[in-house]
Amino acid sequence: MAELRPSGAPGPTAPPAPGPTAPPAFASLFPPGLHAIYGECRRLYPDQPNPLQVTAIVKYWFTGTDGPSGFGFELTFRLKRETGESAPPTWPAELMQGLARYVFQSENTFCSGDHVSWHSPLDNSESRIQHMLLTEDAQMQPVQTPFGVVTFLQIVGVCTEELHSAQQWNGQGILELLRTVPVAGGPWLITDMRRGETIFEIDPHLQQERVDKGIETDGSNLSGVSAKCAWDDLSRPPEDDEDSRSICIGTQPRRLSGKDTEQIRETLRRGLEINSKPVLPPINPQRQNGLAHDRAP
Repeated sequence: MAELRPSGAPGPTAPPAPGPTAPPAFASLFPPGLHAIYGECRRLYPDQPNPLQVTAIVKYWFTGTDGPSGFGFELTFRLKRETGESAPPTWPAELMQGLARYVFQSENTFCSGDHVSWHSPLDNSESRIQHMLLTEDAQMQPVQTPFGVVTFLQIVGVCTEELHSAQQWNGQGILELLRTVPVAGGPWLITDMRRGETIFEIDPHLQQERVDKGIETDGSNLSGVSAKCAWDDLSRPPEDDEDSRSICIGTQPRRLSGKDTEQIRETLRRGLEINSKPVLPPINPQRQNGLAHDRAP
């Protein structure tokens, strides 16, 4: 069973009663932007008038409380219910809170098709689902609030191999592949934390027929990455073969083999050929905010 849990939900207070407007008694309890979000949730889940809600001491409201935040989106997440589970877990709320904190502190917004390199099981278990892709929620429609339109971006948990393919190709392409594999997401992109196989292990043809061909035709739409840099004293001898200083002998760099040289030359040649092709459509100024940009926050 898939369960939808919007981010930024307030505390244990029940949401306002269904209806075109909230009763005056509730008006002072909820930030104005939440009324429209609650309404969309009730439209999609009419049988859940008072779902479990989780809050944090320090809140990061994408929709704003006293005024617009400027981000214009909320996060959603569909999680497969595990056998014997009687209540939804709270870790997805912590996960979304962490993403919201990143957005507020970095002022980097999220777009459909983005990826998040998490490098850790999303639920702190031994799961292979350790990263995330983001896409427009297929069921929750954009809503109008006093502060403007709010869209819903869905978090989709993925394996490391699927993340790497999204980086080398594009996030939307991998999301479409996940939709075609029921156990890996299906049409609603439901995250199964117990999934033990990647989509490429489930269907080996996807790598060569879809991803490799997509990379050759489209290249990658990765627009930026984050990285950690380190340095060391190369004048000291390496401690073992795994030491990064083992690539140098004293101060003289190790020579590349003929095979390595040819591989680098071929990779550069293919990259130049791809970049010379007009494979991307022209940018439509009216849809700049909806373009799929794979970025590594």
